[in-house]
Amino acid sequence: MQFPDVQAADHHILTEGRPAFTYFAGGQVNVGAEAEQPPEGARQVLFEGSAGLKGTIPVSAIVAGSAIEQVVILGGMRAVPEMLVDTRDFVRPIWRDGVLTLVTQFARNGVLVPFEPPNNRPCCADH
Repeated sequence: MQFPDVQAADHHILTEGRPAFTYFAGGQVNVGAEAEQPPEGARQVLFEGSAGLKGTIPVSAIVAGSAIEQVVILGGMRAVPEMLVDTRDFVRPIWRDGVLTLVTQFARNGVLVPFEPPNNRPCCADH
């Protein structure tokens, strides 16, 4: 399924309420469904266990309770199971080397947050 009028991946695009992912190719946003193999860098929008990733939870709970297979910290370091992730109730893992991966970054007090924020704003949008 392709969306030629969408300029960037839109996390509100759903595929029949089933696991879906978005990716940019051929100059447009494409949406794939669970029967397809996601390409490198595809953003997984719907996935098993996504509804339970709310609030601040340990990395071990993310990996054990969802389809996310690994949590990494921006720069490539793997997060250890005891680290906490403040999900901000918005988690969009990506496909890296065939592994569903949540990319995070450090926030306050050593807590991690997903790298992709729930409300993206274009750079310099406020001035």
